This record gives sequence, structure tokens and C-alpha cells, in this order.
Amino acid sequence: MGLSSTTSRSSKPESPQLLQPLAINGEMAASTPTDDPRLRVFAYAVAEKAWLYVPLVDTLMAAKERFRLQLRPAELARELPGSVVEEVAEALDALEAWGNVTRFYDTTAPETLGEFYSKRFLYQLTEAGVAAHEGIRAVRRAGLDSGRLSGVLLPGIIERLAAISVEAGSGHPDDARVYHLLVDLFASFAELADNAARYMNDLAQETSEIAGDDESFAAYKAAVFTYLDEFVARLAATVPQIADAITNLDPQIDDLIGLAAKTDTAPVRTGTDDGLRSSFASRWSGVRAWFVAQGTEPPIATSLRMAMLDALNRILAAVGRLHEQHLRRVTREADFTQLARWFSTATPEEAPLLWDRAFGLYPARHFAEAAGDEESERGASFWDVAAVEVAPRLRATGTRAAPGRPGQGADYTAAKTAGLARIRSAQRQAGLAMARLARRTPTRLSHLGKLDGEELAQLLEVFDAALSARPGTDGTRCASTPLVGITMRPVPGTRQAVIVTPAGTLICADQAIHIWLAGETRAEAVG
Repeated sequence: MGLSSTTSRSSKPESPQLLQPLAINGEMAASTPTDDPRLRVFAYAVAEKAWLYVPLVDTLMAAKERFRLQLRPAELARELPGSVVEEVAEALDALEAWGNVTRFYDTTAPETLGEFYSKRFLYQLTEAGVAAHEGIRAVRRAGLDSGRLSGVLLPGIIERLAAISVEAGSGHPDDARVYHLLVDLFASFAELADNAARYMNDLAQETSEIAGDDESFAAYKAAVFTYLDEFVARLAATVPQIADAITNLDPQIDDLIGLAAKTDTAPVRTGTDDGLRSSFASRWSGVRAWFVAQGTEPPIATSLRMAMLDALNRILAAVGRLHEQHLRRVTREADFTQLARWFSTATPEEAPLLWDRAFGLYPARHFAEAAGDEESERGASFWDVAAVEVAPRLRATGTRAAPGRPGQGADYTAAKTAGLARIRSAQRQAGLAMARLARRTPTRLSHLGKLDGEELAQLLEVFDAALSARPGTDGTRCASTPLVGITMRPVPGTRQAVIVTPAGTLICADQAIHIWLAGETRAEAVG
């Protein structure tokens, strides 16, 4: 944290005041009476001597992180190259007036004669000063940290929810353990949400920037597809478990939050300290909204999955544009290049005609009513034909009548709600059919016998996933979708499987199959 040697330093400390008003077009914006005095703690970052204040607070923060709380100006000056004790002391006085630091009288023996004759203080950061500098650190760090989909945090969230459920069911939950479990749960979830938001933003920017490079884009596309597919599979496997755990905790969560909040409640003048309880309740509602539907609003995890699918669609669209550029010989660029060649070889008589064909203006054909000059000769000059009466409104506004009030917009809330209900019903029916199918395995196709329409659709879907996987040495194929996993192995012999469905009879080679729902333990398929 070196200090700039080219910046002029004034021995006169800055007067403690609120943030200076901004200059807009050379004028100073007037300060309003509603300025919050608590925001003075940010003044040091934009003050004239910010080159000294910011490294000084950085040093105080580093000392606090090493559990050193109260420091002398001389100790801070030794940590700041190129600074002297006097200017550090003046800067600390300004920071103390702004509320960033607090000071205490130093009762220890002085080290120098000057310290003996002067007032000696110890300085440490205030709570507001720490919060302000953490915000400034975050602003300076913004854009430097790359996002990621921290799917590895999902099992940890399940473990903490399970541990909270155990405490809730014990009859006498340990308040300190519940407190630490809630803190760990919220910290893991905050990291998951922040990283996912940054990654989706970075993905949108990188997709638009890298799409022009064929080789790097192909490698990037493959890596992103694999990365998103793994995260979506993990998300699909864990979201139902997290949603069930949250739903089971809902009846007791208020009592658990109250119990945990009491372990860290400080006395206040009003007699009640609900800050921690309110914070825990707010963060729990945020976790719940991520995994459990709120009325007609789907869970945020579902929206995240849709955002990932949208990102994949953008990548596929970029791939399509690249393929189109490779396959098409005629492009807009080629059209304009050829047009430029024609202009360069055109004669003075041909150039105006070419211009008219390419960019010329033509008679307007958008009039819906008679203009009033239909009887006039079209080829005659304006000076030779009779005048045409033009309506005053048409002369003034260019229209023949007032447009009128716009129509009221249609309300599609009911249609959207009904469509969402149909989609959820279809998803629920598909999930039930898949569960029924999974319960009948491990088995052979020839033993299934009869399937209903939903079961047939789900069977064909998992077949499609399995047949797209590379077979093993014994012909076994293993695949997974966000909802289920499947193994399929051919059965020796020429026996065929006959499956009766409402759509007809399915006849195919017999296979040994095993289907299990996401999150379940897979058993060995039958031989």
C-alpha cells in the first residue's frame, strides 16, 4: 500500500463534514436538509486526501483481521511507506470526526519526547467504519471475481437442513447448535446465490464476445454444455430434497429462529432486541422462495434452470450463425461489395439509374382514403393543374381525424394462471408415471406387459437418453436426465418384448432395464 509521491500533501487536516456535493456542468449541486449524517463514514473515499485515508483504513482493517484492535499513529505510520507520524495523526483525527474510527487515551509510557508533551491516543475502527470500508472493498473488487455455479454447496445445504430437523424433533433443541446451523445455512446459500448470479451474467457477456472465433467458441461451447448439464442434473436431484426439508420445517421454524436469536441478544434501552430474529426470518423466507413455489410464482431454482436453458439457446443460435456464414455465399456484405463494383464501372448516365434501383424513392401507397386529386393528370406539372382542397386537420397534423383513445390492454392473468396450472399438472402426471415405471424395475422389457400413455411417453424418453449414450464392453448403456437415471443391457437370445399401450403394440428387442429417480441409490439391474 504505497503512497503516491507526486500528490501534494497539505499539513492542514481536512474539516470533518458531510460528503461534498457533486459538480454538475460546472455547478455545485446543493445539499439537502435530508442528508443522513451516518453517511459521513464514506467521505474519506472521495475526499481530497483519499490517497492517504484509504490506505490508512486498509491498514486498520488488516490489523483488525489480525485481532489487533487499538493502534498508535506511530504504529500505523510504520505500516504506510512514505508517511510520517504527524500526517497519520491528522488523518486519524479527520477519520474520527467522520465516525470511521474511535480513539482512547493512551496511558502507556511515551516512546519519544514529543509524545510525552502531546496528547496520545489509541485508535480503532468503529462498526460503521468497518461496514463502510467493506462496501468500498466490494466496489473495488466488483468485476474481478468470476462467477461459478457452486453446485458443491447443495449437499451441504441438505445436511444443515437435516441437522436442523433433527434438533427440531429432539424435543429439547440446543439453541447454540441451532444458531450455528442457521448461520452456516444462510452463508452457504448466500454464496450459492451470489456465485450463480455472477456466472449467468458472465456467461451472457462471454457468449457475445467469443462468438466470432470459431475454434475458441467450439471449445467454450462444449465446456459450457458439460458444466451446465452437470449442474442442472445436481440441481434436479437436490431441489426436491431441499423443498421437502423446508416444507417439513415450516411449522417449527418460527420457534427455532426465536430460540436461536435469544442466544445472541444484547440488552437495549427499549427492552427488546428483534434485529437478529428479523434477519433470520427474512433470510429463511429467501431460502424458501428459492426452492418452494410461492402461490403462482415458481421457485427461483426453476427460474435459474430456465435461465441456463436460455443461455444454451443463445450458444446454439451463435453456432447457427457461424454455420450460416460458412455455408452461405451471399451475405449482406457481399451484396454491398458487388453494388460498389457496379457503381465504380457505371457510366454517368447509368449511375443515376442504378441509384434509383438500389435506393430510389417511389410513390407512397399508404393512403387509405381518396386524396382529392384523383381527376388530375398525373404527368402534368403542379403549376398547370387545378388546386386541390386539403382539409385543415390534414394540413395541420397530417391526419384526417383524431386517433381517439387507445384501447384498453387485455388482461392475460387468468390465461397465464390456467396455462401454468396445465403445465404443472402435466409435469405432475409425468412425474407420477415415471415413479410408477421406476417401481417396476429392475426388470426386462418383456415383463412390463402393459403401459398407459404417460408411462409409454416416459419410457420412450429414457430410451432416447440411454440409446444416445456410448455402450460398454457388454453392451450396457448408462444415462441420466435431470429427473431419472437408467441402465439398459441387451438380453442374450432373440427374444422380443411385446408391450401393449393405448397407442398400439410396441415390439422391440428385449432389454434388461433399471430406472431410478434422481437422488435414489441405484441397485444392480437384473440379468
